[in-house]
Amino acid sequence: MTTAESNRVTEETDTKTQKNLRLGVVLTPTLFFVAFLTIWELAVRIQDIQVLLLPTPSTIWSKFVEDFGLLLELAKNTGIEAGKGVLIGSIIAISLAGLVHGIKWLNQGLLSYSSTLKALPTVALFPVMTVFFGVTSKAVVAMVSVGVAPIMFTFASRGFSGTSEHDDLMRSISANWRTRMTALVLPRALPYVMAGLRTAVPLSIIISIISEYFGGSVSTLGAYIRRESTLLHTVQVWSAIVMACVLGVLVFVAVSLLDRYFLRWHSSRREI
Repeated sequence: MTTAESNRVTEETDTKTQKNLRLGVVLTPTLFFVAFLTIWELAVRIQDIQVLLLPTPSTIWSKFVEDFGLLLELAKNTGIEAGKGVLIGSIIAISLAGLVHGIKWLNQGLLSYSSTLKALPTVALFPVMTVFFGVTSKAVVAMVSVGVAPIMFTFASRGFSGTSEHDDLMRSISANWRTRMTALVLPRALPYVMAGLRTAVPLSIIISIISEYFGGSVSTLGAYIRRESTLLHTVQVWSAIVMACVLGVLVFVAVSLLDRYFLRWHSSRREI
């Protein structure tokens, strides 16, 4: 066998391996999910568990389809609140990280505070937020901002604090602060910012729904879950939970697509 033929066989083998790996990544979770729903359905029917305690997946899906228009509207409102919170928290965190990245002692001090904030139960701050913003959607947006800002600051700070041979190049040509930020620091920090968003955006949906459960607009998923659970409408609660899961997955996929688009120039994306 010649060298060219050997290389061709190797490339074909690698291609097949990658295809099988991608198929396994999709197929394996799907099979587990289907098996889980099947066991759930059979267990409820065989044990004759009351709908009030645990409805079957088929019942939940039927209610989800029936109330899809309402759930979609509620999810949109929840998504808007979460989006506003992510935007405000990210702008504050990234701006602050950019301002202090050259001051090591201040940057380390803020990272310590950021770690402390991430350890706090964010929901416990909701009564404080209602003092400033009232029991409105503004309090929910503030809650999301407080939950997102420490995460984004940590990731952005790592990106801004990085060093490379390009820093020496910038110093050698006496580049000013603006040139250094736009040509070097911001592109270097962007992968970290996008990684932070992949973590923060799904979390913002969770924070929004939990905050809405305690107060805010009545036309949101959290308020709907609270109202229906009070009335013991278990199926409606589960259908809202399904919509919340769908919303979380969709925003994560959206951020991942943005990550691929904005970082298509990055070395880690050239092999994809």
